[in-house]
Amino acid sequence: NLHAGMNISSCALSNDDTILATGGADKTLALCQWGGAFSGKDVVQEAIHLECDAPVISVNFAAKKRQPFVAAGCMDGSVKVWKYDTYEGLTAKEVGKGMIQHKRYVRNVVWAFDENLMASASADGVIQVHRVVWDGLSENVSLEKVETLNLLGPVEGLCFHREKLICYARGTPYLLYFDVKENFKQSKINLNKGQAGYAAGFDEHVSFAVMDIAAHGDYLALATDTSRNIIMEFETGIQVRNLYGHKNDGFSQPKIAWSKNGQYIYGNTQEEAMVCVWDISGSTIVQKLENVHTQAIRDLCSSHLTDTLVTTSFDKQTNLWFAGSE
Repeated sequence: NLHAGMNISSCALSNDDTILATGGADKTLALCQWGGAFSGKDVVQEAIHLECDAPVISVNFAAKKRQPFVAAGCMDGSVKVWKYDTYEGLTAKEVGKGMIQHKRYVRNVVWAFDENLMASASADGVIQVHRVVWDGLSENVSLEKVETLNLLGPVEGLCFHREKLICYARGTPYLLYFDVKENFKQSKINLNKGQAGYAAGFDEHVSFAVMDIAAHGDYLALATDTSRNIIMEFETGIQVRNLYGHKNDGFSQPKIAWSKNGQYIYGNTQEEAMVCVWDISGSTIVQKLENVHTQAIRDLCSSHLTDTLVTTSFDKQTNLWFAGSE
């Protein structure tokens, strides 16, 4: 319990798997070191709490290696960025204080993999892109604004993959790709054309919202609000798998993540306190991670380095799951 009995809304792992971050309704971002030498009690006692101006909705670490930055998006539209250090215990210093502000709550904060670009997406229909400027050695760190993207509706799913910033705006029938290397040139992937049995004339039909997006290799995983997760080709938009067996409707918070090897998909379900694990090749649920949380999963994060999964729940707990061997 990292937030003194308050709701925990988000979680993330650092790019080297050494720092766990959780955001809560107590208006703090908790950072803690964890590993085999730490018990759950030690993790909580050694955690540091970074003050925010409102409850934290989204949190994410810089994806580029050896870049010690973490960002949090908040209910009041603010985005905060910190540089953290573990040299003499875990510490953190805010970067560009007060620089990033949206008009409505921040739905997502994500980082590019090959440079220190951070994008924040809000219910105001705006994506702001900033760059963290740091030489890798000194304490001099700054933020610079790179781009502002205005969409047609509230932004839900958001992620970086390769040289693209990918997003979904509610009420639209397509994903938007913005090319980071070409001045954020826009292209569209129509979510109707990629389906099997597509019929001409339905290009603008909106049958679901994409609430979360995760990328792995040549594929994207989309969590929708119609009890359906989709695996689609990143380049073409062709939908190669539909994953069912869970329930997530328009009143839920669908979340999705890939396993490290790309063989499995993790996702939540709104009415049960568990994580569903799908085998992508067979489009079937092969395991249910349950009997730990007592209420529905609110957020989840899968490591890119190890078979580690982090979950937060409406039961106000954060749990770490490790793959076993048989």
